[in-house]
Amino acid sequence: MHSEVLVGFLWAGLLAFSWAGVTTQPPPLIRTLSAGGDIGPQFDVGKHKEPEDAEFWHKVGLRQLEKTIKQAQRVKEHSYQKKARNIIIFIGDGMGVSTISAGRIYKGQYLKHGHGEEEHLVFDDFPNTGMAKTYNVDKQVPDSAGTATAIFSGSKTHYGAIGMDATRSKKNGQQGRVQSVMEWAQKEGKRTGVVTTTRITHATPAATYAHIYDRDWECDTEVPAESVGIHVDIARQLVENAPGNRFNVILGGGMSPMGILNASEVKTTIFEGPTETICSRGDKRNLPAEWLAHHANDTVPPALVHNRNDLLNVNVKEVDHLMGLFRNNHITYSIAREEGEPSLQEMTETALGILERGDESKGYVLLVEGGRIDQGHHMNYARAALHELYEFDLAIQAAVNNTDPEETLILVTADHSHAVTFNGYALRGADILGTANSHEKNDPMFYETISYANGPGYWDHLANDSRPQNSSNMWMPLKHFTEEERTAPTYRHLATVPRKDETHGGEDVAVFAYGPGSSLVRGVFEQNYLAYVMSYAGCLGPAKDFDDSCEDHKDEQRERPLNKPNPKRSGASDLGTSLIPIVTAATAGILCGHRL
Repeated sequence: MHSEVLVGFLWAGLLAFSWAGVTTQPPPLIRTLSAGGDIGPQFDVGKHKEPEDAEFWHKVGLRQLEKTIKQAQRVKEHSYQKKARNIIIFIGDGMGVSTISAGRIYKGQYLKHGHGEEEHLVFDDFPNTGMAKTYNVDKQVPDSAGTATAIFSGSKTHYGAIGMDATRSKKNGQQGRVQSVMEWAQKEGKRTGVVTTTRITHATPAATYAHIYDRDWECDTEVPAESVGIHVDIARQLVENAPGNRFNVILGGGMSPMGILNASEVKTTIFEGPTETICSRGDKRNLPAEWLAHHANDTVPPALVHNRNDLLNVNVKEVDHLMGLFRNNHITYSIAREEGEPSLQEMTETALGILERGDESKGYVLLVEGGRIDQGHHMNYARAALHELYEFDLAIQAAVNNTDPEETLILVTADHSHAVTFNGYALRGADILGTANSHEKNDPMFYETISYANGPGYWDHLANDSRPQNSSNMWMPLKHFTEEERTAPTYRHLATVPRKDETHGGEDVAVFAYGPGSSLVRGVFEQNYLAYVMSYAGCLGPAKDFDDSCEDHKDEQRERPLNKPNPKRSGASDLGTSLIPIVTAATAGILCGHRL
């Protein structure tokens, strides 16, 4: 008994010494993987592993599909067999769960619907949800290139890689290439399109059509000497190669990489950060002109537009190919929209008009990216980021309103999260962009409900010479910022680690699904599984022949009289109809074209 007490005292003393000494190793029982030691065979990093190439991830995707279907069959649930004529995938770039929650409150408060917490985003009402694991093959916290490749091709890959698996090579442009859902769709005769608020050559949209070692090679001037003649820049791939040069719709920013820089472009609000710089072409090629020439034999001439008015005047029932490039770089954050720029909602509605051809086509696949949610977070511009989510929600509403839920699978997800926190004990209805503890008068420091783990907001909030003497608080009091400063689109929220560019977050992201095949989205899965959801539900690509359901669907379609149109194809869905009055009343100014 005495010996046990003695050992206890010794152990307590060892712990006290361990925590006091910075360089002391923790007790063996709680050592981490990096500390070495006997860590178990499941963590043996030296153990031979199957290479995580496209074939590896193909097996992972099919296993998840099989597991999901078996779970449904076990409870005699067969909705997974429903097939989608159309697929729309919405990517809220950087839209992690904390951003969704904060964005929902922001929407309610912006529209003055109430406190904000009780507000609904359109996709909140989607019937199926799941969680996707976002890591890259080589990174615990991913980037948009690797995640977009996983979503669209079904193969996870390296950080920075687009349309190539983990066997990619700087010196072999063919090695490791993977096909995207757009290529699968075009092989089935479907129409295709891409809509984004970023450059059309940026990572997420590029992953639908490009195959390149590095996402940064958007212009010919960015391809390093060792890869020139081996890898073609992303902008050229869009207009030279399938599937990009066969897209029916291309809408976004990026005039500069495409070779048509607008030297007189106006910037009313100056935003900062690495994403505000853009490459230019060295070969002097006008790629949109080449795109027009490529489609010169269309029955109706292709349309190239550069402003909102021209976009809204496109005859969507006749034009087969539309390209809209609206800024040299990304489209401006919607909270500071420049004159002549379209909203994401307007671009989405136009794209749907071009893509939908009724029984004259076999359907379509469309990507819509709310890309500047991510970029707002990178600069700790919380207000700009949350307003982008609001605009993203309006675009989703437009898709719900203008599609048939019996024919159209709509997926809403993020590629990754961000290092943004929604914290504190703010009162119900408190401004989501305001202070979390202003009601606690004895707190020594007021802080904001939205803050960041890292980023440029560190320097904006660092006290420097304003710190009171004998104070341990290194942060500038919020009262030193004026109301005008704190409500500006360029106001940065506090970040606790200094970085010129805030990082992504590594937690799982939510997936919301609606329409035929949506019940395949359930539980937690690898992000590449989403490509297999689209493949199986849309009867295209690698999961098309997973079972006989696609053939059964074809037989049903053949039995339907040719002269009997689908009665629901031209009407809005029940979900869309129920939400139209809210959106119309709240956004009348937007729908009439007024600037926010």
